[in-house]
Amino acid sequence: MLCLTVAAPMADFGNSPVSASTSRIALCRGTNLWGAYVATGAATGNFIYTIALINVGDTTCRLTGYPKIQGVKDDRTYDLPISKHGTFAGNLGSTVLSPRMSGELLLSVADNCNALNTGSTSAINKVAATNTYSDLTIKLPGAAGDVYVTGFKVDIACGLDVSRLGWSSR
Repeated sequence: MLCLTVAAPMADFGNSPVSASTSRIALCRGTNLWGAYVATGAATGNFIYTIALINVGDTTCRLTGYPKIQGVKDDRTYDLPISKHGTFAGNLGSTVLSPRMSGELLLSVADNCNALNTGSTSAINKVAATNTYSDLTIKLPGAAGDVYVTGFKVDIACGLDVSRLGWSSR
């Protein structure tokens, strides 16, 4: 009978961010994040938009909390009213981002509401255009800065729901 024993060094995570309390890890700052629109989904009269937030810095940071959202229309920046925190598709849990890791933000809007039940196609298009914003600014909680998402448009005529910054546990 042959018995083989293999020895491998054990990693020491004692001082790593993995073992540190997540509340002790600094919040992600806007200067360390890059944002990009990555996907749209639809279900039960709602659209869900996924925005990726990638840690382009060289330190680990914590992505958490509800951001404020701004959008551009007619070359002006506006604070967008948030209807509720959490989306029809759920919410996100806080996460810790090592460099080059990504988190996300979910935005959802309904596609059928009284604002869009105005009758003619031209009337609906006018309401939608009045409530469409582009080039979003994600204002991070705790005055941690801003993340810009260019090339993205959203119609908020039927409201805007915003998830927590983080990652889905599904």
